[in-house]
Amino acid sequence: MIAALLLSLGTVSGPPAPETLEYPAARAPMIGLDGPSLDACGGLGRVGGMYRQQVIRDAPDEAARTSDTLTESTLVWLCEAEGDWQGVVYASGDFQDSGDCRVSSPIAEPRAYDGPCRAGWVLAKDVEFLAG
Repeated sequence: MIAALLLSLGTVSGPPAPETLEYPAARAPMIGLDGPSLDACGGLGRVGGMYRQQVIRDAPDEAARTSDTLTESTLVWLCEAEGDWQGVVYASGDFQDSGDCRVSSPIAEPRAYDGPCRAGWVLAKDVEFLAG
């Protein structure tokens, strides 16, 4: 009975479809950009800024997906920089030491970082430069 009434009123519509968000494509920071005679990532930094935690994004863009959150004072390798963003590599999981990340030695050709540690993008203003 209700279905017949709805059909007689015209088309039945449900709730509006959820808006589909489009994120920038994920992109790992490049390593080895300083040449084959220098470390794959040229510096070491500490996550800081005005917040106790820093959001790591999949790409150097405020609209990119969040891939991780680092606590204040986490050490990160400083790799590629793009605009206001800093590409970082950091220890995580089984690879608990920054030396495990395999970016403190030269590599022959620049390439996107592919592990074994985690990598992503953070606003450069939220990273304190320590060495490099």
